[in-house]
Amino acid sequence: MTTRWDVFKQLMLTPDQRKAIGKAWPLFLFIALNSQKDNKLKTSYEELKKVLGEPESTIKKWRDCLVDNKVIEVIPGKLSMTLKLLPPYDSIATCELDDISEIKKISSPGMKQILDKMTSLDSLSVIIQLGKIAEKMGKLEEMIAKGNS
Repeated sequence: MTTRWDVFKQLMLTPDQRKAIGKAWPLFLFIALNSQKDNKLKTSYEELKKVLGEPESTIKKWRDCLVDNKVIEVIPGKLSMTLKLLPPYDSIATCELDDISEIKKISSPGMKQILDKMTSLDSLSVIIQLGKIAEKMGKLEEMIAKGNS
């Protein structure tokens, strides 16, 4: 069985998947961490604006990026929408937690420190930090690519 950490690690280490998410990490992570086991999240722009703290225009740009790159599918409703994660991105929402992996994470002093830091922050702070990390990784990849050409 695979944990969410394993799936997230694989996602972060796969350049094509990182590029597909682009700057839409906050929306992607909100969907991934709040989706039901059927990979779906019913929400509205009002809720997303409130939770993510961004204007609707930014959220729509993120949504369009994720739709265009086949990360999510949007199912419109009258007052809401359902956001569905598409494979392989859906595995974050559907993975089964492996008790052995969870015990290893908690027993590792380094991982325990990371988990303590993350749980001391609210969900939005973690999403914002992960988005910043992804952006820095993208810039680093661009610098490496320029250096190799």
